[in-house]
Amino acid sequence: MESIVKVEGVSKHYGSVQALDDVSFEVRSGEIFGLIGPDGAGKSTLFRMLATLLCPESGRITVDGLDVVGDYRKLRACVGYMPGRFSLYPDLTVEENLNFFATLFGTSVRENYHLVEDIYKQIEPFKTRRAGKLSGGMKQKLALSCALIHKPMVLLLDEPTTGVDPVSRKEFWEMLRRLKREGITIIVSTPYLDEIRSCDRMAFLYGGAVKGIDTPAIMLERFADILCPPGLQREPAGVRSECAIEVHDLVKRFGTFTAVDHISFRVGKGEIFGFLGANGAGKTTAMRMLCGLSYPTSGTGRVAGFDINTQQEEIKKHIGYMSQKFSLYDDLKVWENIRLFAGIYGLSDEVIARRTDEMLHTLGLEAERNTMVKSLPLGWKQKLAFSVATFHRPDIVFLDEPTGGVDPKTRRQFWELIYQAADQGITIFVTTHYMDEAEFCGRVSIMVDGKIRALDTPEGLKRTFGEKDMDGVFHRLAREATRNAEIYG
Repeated sequence: MESIVKVEGVSKHYGSVQALDDVSFEVRSGEIFGLIGPDGAGKSTLFRMLATLLCPESGRITVDGLDVVGDYRKLRACVGYMPGRFSLYPDLTVEENLNFFATLFGTSVRENYHLVEDIYKQIEPFKTRRAGKLSGGMKQKLALSCALIHKPMVLLLDEPTTGVDPVSRKEFWEMLRRLKREGITIIVSTPYLDEIRSCDRMAFLYGGAVKGIDTPAIMLERFADILCPPGLQREPAGVRSECAIEVHDLVKRFGTFTAVDHISFRVGKGEIFGFLGANGAGKTTAMRMLCGLSYPTSGTGRVAGFDINTQQEEIKKHIGYMSQKFSLYDDLKVWENIRLFAGIYGLSDEVIARRTDEMLHTLGLEAERNTMVKSLPLGWKQKLAFSVATFHRPDIVFLDEPTGGVDPKTRRQFWELIYQAADQGITIFVTTHYMDEAEFCGRVSIMVDGKIRALDTPEGLKRTFGEKDMDGVFHRLAREATRNAEIYG
């Protein structure tokens, strides 16, 4: 089969850091080709080169015979690019975004509507809604529609499903397979094993170099230590009698819309509690109430012994919080970020100095003490953010999709930190779209349409619903949803 993309001996440096080292591979016309590798492997740099946004220092890249440097104007009309982060205009409506991108490429929505119809019709009922108000899954569908509206020969997708729930991810990949049948060549990066397996072939990047190219089955076996690390083993602690979180009939309404609908549960001290649900199920809204960031419409609850209706400031003093969008400061050094957050919680200079040394040693970041956070790989940032969130030894730490977009090996290391924190008596309250991570929790709740539909240990949930894994449990329950996840993400 003819190759449509050729990468020949490409290298790139950022200062003293070699992002790409003599990278070569070819992509066949009409295949789904995976660019797979850990954080910092050079994948995003390569995508930017393919999209004509970055020039190689050496080597050559061609797409359908067009050079990414010399023919970049012609090439941009042939390529669709969807970066990992939401790339559209949040203040424009769904319809306005699509029309804008069509106009940029000198075409119209009507001319190529057949290409995006299967995708766009799912969000067309909300065409007057601002893009920033869509759920994660709907944003991805809109971004994909905009990347396709000029009918590209090659579609570049840099971790397109990060932060998207398993059901929406499955739908997204069904769309990609339909696009493949339309003759569109797709190059994609992803940290999800099920998505890796859906590629026709893959190149494994490590340290800026291609270590191998073959089918996913062969490559996953060859590099199993990085791509398929062994699961974590930990004896469940069980639900302790001492309660860290307790809520009863908690409700949150936005106008006539009930985002959280009379939920009740308790979390024991030192427990790792998974809080799952599809995009729009109400997880983040519930978490904001528990963190003292939003008042309930009705219901009661206590977090770390404090009332969520009347003692929100006390709650904030006794918890840690880490979101998927990091709260670290990119333009501060590693040690400066630690000191800043530790100072907010009133820790003494002596305690800060001692704990900083201990933390950097545990994380293996002693050499990065004076490194700007923006220069750290994604996985390192996440581990640092978690450690900062627990630096003041909180009673509870809330983790909102903390491992989104991180490779399997780094995710496993992150969960080792979670286990260490739990062993110290810190209660872990975590949301995740990785169903293998749900298996690491002591107990798991699953929200559907603002309600807690199921709550049990992972093994108990699998028995109850007759599924072999948590992915099966999640999909079964998520299919029960009736309300539109598009309204609140």
